[in-house]
Amino acid sequence: MCGSNTSTPLPAIAPAARKVTAAVIFLHGLGDTGPVRPVTLNMNMAMPSWFDIIGLSPDSQEDESGIKQAAENIKALIDQEVKNGIPSDRIILGGFSQGPIGGANRDISILQCHGDLTL
Repeated sequence: MCGSNTSTPLPAIAPAARKVTAAVIFLHGLGDTGPVRPVTLNMNMAMPSWFDIIGLSPDSQEDESGIKQAAENIKALIDQEVKNGIPSDRIILGGFSQGPIGGANRDISILQCHGDLTL
């Protein structure tokens, strides 16, 4: 587990073999990375989740404050990379499921994946 109800998620950082000139921040979400919080959809079970999921239908209420907080947490990860000398145009934000939160930083390239694998 990556955190607690109020913690910022802890990143796993792969050590660089050479001078770092770019960064990839790759995120998952529900049940994997993110602060631990109750998830309404999963009978309020506490689990890693960037924000609460209330329902799956298009008209389900969204956890607006949780999504905004998740964007701030991700922006903090991006800001740390910039502080470490990586230009924002050399940072890629990627992930699947709850992974990349839109609006975390408009200068960052985003790859978002989600779907089913049918064999």
